Amino acid sequence: MRKLGISALVAATLFLAACGGDDESGDDATATSEETAAAEETPADDATDDAAAEDEGGDAGATDLQAALLAAEDLPDGATVSAFDVAQLSSAGESMAQLLEGVTYEPADCQAYDADPLQKDGADAAGMTATSGTDVLVNAVYTNASADDVADVQEYYDRCGEITISGEAAGQPLDMTVRTSTVDAPDVDADEVLAVETVTESAAMPAVPTRIIYMIDGDRGVYVAGNPESATFDLEALAVAALDKLKAQG
Repeated sequence: MRKLGISALVAATLFLAACGGDDESGDDATATSEETAAAEETPADDATDDAAAEDEGGDAGATDLQAALLAAEDLPDGATVSAFDVAQLSSAGESMAQLLEGVTYEPADCQAYDADPLQKDGADAAGMTATSGTDVLVNAVYTNASADDVADVQEYYDRCGEITISGEAAGQPLDMTVRTSTVDAPDVDADEVLAVETVTESAAMPAVPTRIIYMIDGDRGVYVAGNPESATFDLEALAVAALDKLKAQG
């Protein structure tokens, strides 16, 4: 499994938290969210070109994966949908790791986050983000899924349910605590399902929760992530919709 530093996970958490908070969350939070958005999001045209290139290389499943993602018609009116290249998550993690070279993690062995199923060897993946005002939703699908994916995520958060991150990043002091716990998963028709909720506490931004729901159907996986308190995106209902779309492409 390819390593995705916890720095990328932190960046994604900050992005969702900053977007989910008010406009006075602080300059540091704004800068982090902008850097993460730039690193992780790809314009729809580029995503289409990437999918076409994969098809030319013989990846017949690329189109199916794109079709399995939530689309504008599946979301509340006014939501803006953007595709992103899941492969860029690795480079985003490396970039964030360089930015956070002077940062200390406690426990230290929680810095290496190997449990992201989108990054596992042999998996093809596709992803999208949807925004509506300050609310953000992420949906991703991937191949080569197994029950081990959920078990690996659970094992990581059993060990790393609370991570303290301190030091200096880009010349600015950094002091935050990332707390993650398993929460009740929605009642879905999946082979495996797991829901985890993360709250990042920092003076630079409000403590907004981010929930990720992992679901596996056969050898394909899907997850949705967002603020469970969002008034725009009903995370549990969209998890059901996302699983149904995956099944329809099966």
